[in-house]
Amino acid sequence: MNRKMVNPGLFVLVLLLASAVYFGPGIEQVSEKIPLTDLKPEEVYFIRISDNRGRDLVMEKQQGSWQMTNPYKQPANEQRIRQLLDITTTRSFSRFAIPKERLAEFDLDPAPIHLQLNEIKLEIGGNEPIQFRRYVRIGDQLHLISNGYHHHLMAQADDFVKKTEAP
Repeated sequence: MNRKMVNPGLFVLVLLLASAVYFGPGIEQVSEKIPLTDLKPEEVYFIRISDNRGRDLVMEKQQGSWQMTNPYKQPANEQRIRQLLDITTTRSFSRFAIPKERLAEFDLDPAPIHLQLNEIKLEIGGNEPIQFRRYVRIGDQLHLISNGYHHHLMAQADDFVKKTEAP
């Protein structure tokens, strides 16, 4: 084959391969948005946020309003709680069963932050290194979610207390 035919031949081969990948059968992209939990934000009546440093925040829905019950007994910041509860329906970009011997790889041995929503316990781990999504363990499943909730999970008790308006 002469040299004048090699480059056009390679170009045609690349076009054929690209069209086969684009139009041919293969891996289907899943566009379905799978939520992290089956809970809806309005179904949550109990929240506990705890960590390995001893922080333990408890909020309960009482007669339709959120109340902090630990470490203070005060009305809670409803807006902050609504923002946090969006985690229930946030997209789980990926999920898979996690062997217990691999928990340390995901900063889950032990988990630095624990979030309990009603009876569901979430263990919040580290970030994956490519897209910086957050590892969340629920039972034996590991999920990857956006990192937009971490600042709520790191907040102190005062951040969840309802702010009083000045007279």
